[in-house]
Amino acid sequence: MTTARGTRRAQAAAETRELILSAAQRCFAEGGYAGATINDIAAAAGVAVATVYTSVGGKPVLLEQLVRRGMEDAAVAESLDRVARAETGAEVVLAIAEGTGAAYHRHASVIALLLDTASHEPVAQRLRAEAVEAYRAALAAAAERLEQLGVLGVDRERATDVLWYFFGLYAWPRVLQDATWGPDEAAAWLHATAVRALVKD
Repeated sequence: MTTARGTRRAQAAAETRELILSAAQRCFAEGGYAGATINDIAAAAGVAVATVYTSVGGKPVLLEQLVRRGMEDAAVAESLDRVARAETGAEVVLAIAEGTGAAYHRHASVIALLLDTASHEPVAQRLRAEAVEAYRAALAAAAERLEQLGVLGVDRERATDVLWYFFGLYAWPRVLQDATWGPDEAAAWLHATAVRALVKD
């Protein structure tokens, strides 16, 4: 039986872990993966250096936990549920546009960190490959739904590539970086343009 003391201890451990991950995200965003140190992260979290290692781990583990938190975002499952229930091609594409946009806005700094670090850090290379595979699988499900609805104007494999171009891991940073439009306007344009590229007249 779980005791009250055990429950409080587990809660405190979870809170400490969250503090460390949040601090790691800030430090990585400010100093880059190479520039941020465990000492920096511990200071930002208000914990001892040893606590960082025992609660989460070193920098590769911190990076992995941050990336996996983004990959497991509830927006992914919610978007796929909307895709499965969609009755028109425009609804399918809208579910993907809104879901990927919401996930990007919540995890923009981690996505930027992953893409910047993958060129030279093995753990980031592995995580990027996993993220791309999972991301494309979700987009493939949307392409399959478009095919089921009988509205797909290209083959399913090409449709997945088109969705990847408009809404993939690199799409939102590319569309928003140094742009004058905001996320809502960008999302509306991406949705309308993707519908024209995918859905039969």
